[in-house]
Amino acid sequence: MMTERSIREAKAGDKAFILWDSQIKGLGAKIFPGGEKSFVLSYRVNGAKRLSTIARVSELSLKAARERAGQELVRIRSGETDPLERRREAREAPTVNDLWDRFLTEYAPERITLGRMTTGTLKDYRNQAHRYLLPVLGRMKVRDVRRTDIERMARIMAHVPVQRNRTLAFASRLFTVAEHWSLRANYTNPCRGVVRAREEPRDRILSDSELAALGKTLTSLADRYPVPVNVIRFASVTGFRIMEAAGIQWSNINFERGCVTLPQTKVGRQVRALPPAALELLKSMPRINDCDFVFTTTGKVSVAYKHLDEVFKMVCQKARIENVRMHDLRRTVATTAAGQGVGLTVLRDLLGHKTVQMAVRYARQADSAVAAAVEQTGGNIASAMGVKPKAKIVHIRKRRHG
Repeated sequence: MMTERSIREAKAGDKAFILWDSQIKGLGAKIFPGGEKSFVLSYRVNGAKRLSTIARVSELSLKAARERAGQELVRIRSGETDPLERRREAREAPTVNDLWDRFLTEYAPERITLGRMTTGTLKDYRNQAHRYLLPVLGRMKVRDVRRTDIERMARIMAHVPVQRNRTLAFASRLFTVAEHWSLRANYTNPCRGVVRAREEPRDRILSDSELAALGKTLTSLADRYPVPVNVIRFASVTGFRIMEAAGIQWSNINFERGCVTLPQTKVGRQVRALPPAALELLKSMPRINDCDFVFTTTGKVSVAYKHLDEVFKMVCQKARIENVRMHDLRRTVATTAAGQGVGLTVLRDLLGHKTVQMAVRYARQADSAVAAAVEQTGGNIASAMGVKPKAKIVHIRKRRHG
């Protein structure tokens, strides 16, 4: 009978040998020539004899080894995968790096072809994967990633709440695809339940004086940076997303109808109306080397976002416009339109949003602008009438819950 003592006192020989247990058939302690000792389990699968290591003797008591061996035998007899096969599957199980590679080669191209993902979105995913996700999770097995691992990644992005939320959304999509490919059990997405960061709504709108300064500075730099300057001008009068503007192609412009077709946007293919100022700007652009892109510096591809961003920052610095981003041009167009009484449905189509709800926020900002105008107008009239307010009016913002 195999006992703790017999295992402990067993001496290594020239060849490995096994002490067999009399209680659990197939359980043994294998003694190696070097003196190492391990619990092993002998069993058969489809008539073939197998020998699987349970654990080192130093890591497990004989009682625990018997319990584990008994459990393994029950699983083997019930038809489950044998221990050696499970171990092989664990070694060969895909890592998050493997999942990302397959996402790039299989999932993303198909979704782009179907119009369910844009190349811009894929570019964002690449950035999020290489900067945040893969350095933390890349070498882990897909099936082993837990919510605590996702939270560990998220903590690295505590100082960039917007990027944190976007990366968590990307990671959630990645692990949902993993479930679809049976690389994880269904409904085990590790991103579920991870707290998103609070994002303060951005309501930066350029004033009339800032727009005047912007236009003047753009004119002064037009000879030096003609393409970026005209992209910024175009986005300023249309409300297009900056890369929608940069990617416009000659073949998609209909000057007679005053519109342009955008083959790929965040919500799919769209046809957008253009104001006269935008049409005149497009007509003034030269066509370079028969390139189909209107805004190009190489004659091969559209102007790069990095170049646009550099020029825009330079323009704002020279114009002394602070705390403004290129996307604020779109917000300015939207809020101006809402303030002029443009309906939500028209505003949705003007901006290329998918739902009316996306346009509501600009209408709310316009309400603030109207309130400010009412206060200023009332103040001027009161001053003219010699009426002075007895108390300073303080506007109380509604407290946000959540």
